[in-house]
Amino acid sequence: MRIAHAASPLLALLLAMVIQPVVANEQAETPLEKSNRVLKELNAQFAQHRKPDAPKLDNFPQPAIKASPSDLAQQFSKPPVIPIRTATHELMVFVSFSMPPESLQRVVLESERTGAHIVFRGFKGDKLMEMSKHVSNLIDQHRVEVSVNPPAFNQFQVVTVPALVIALPTASEGLDNGCAQATQYIKVTGDVGQDYALDLIERNSPAFASAAQAFNRRLIRGIQ
Repeated sequence: MRIAHAASPLLALLLAMVIQPVVANEQAETPLEKSNRVLKELNAQFAQHRKPDAPKLDNFPQPAIKASPSDLAQQFSKPPVIPIRTATHELMVFVSFSMPPESLQRVVLESERTGAHIVFRGFKGDKLMEMSKHVSNLIDQHRVEVSVNPPAFNQFQVVTVPALVIALPTASEGLDNGCAQATQYIKVTGDVGQDYALDLIERNSPAFASAAQAFNRRLIRGIQ
């Protein structure tokens, strides 16, 4: 019993020595400071294992008008609207090197004034170089437009040359076996001057009268 009584004061003294610093530390740290310390420790531990947040789509710039995928597909399926200048009536003279040279020369001189397009069916001698030489000798320094266009003979049903044709801008649309509709052009066949052919059209074809008059005015006044 003495030993027990002797140990009790000693044990109490040891416990007091251990508890006093702890109590002192707890008393030295205020509740607010302790709370801040704990939060810092937790944040430090969380930062080591934290993964970066995924971006939020609502934070990205949004279009002013929201369109559905079907609306966008319909929008881009249409080609952009581009203004196109309406073409005027086209004046053509169908010729061949089988014609008399003086007739061909007259066609060149008149076409330079009216702006008529001179059209051949094929090459003379079936060679491009030979055809080029003949055309060069024919037009010389005159400002005329010449082409070799066999389909055009079929389109306007030209069988005999020379033939003068005034065609609408839509003459190449709605072809029937390569032939233009009869209402899309008018034709005068015969070895006559363009003034005579244009005057004939003006007097007998109301649908092409204004165009024929305009081309004839160029021929008379020399307007190119």
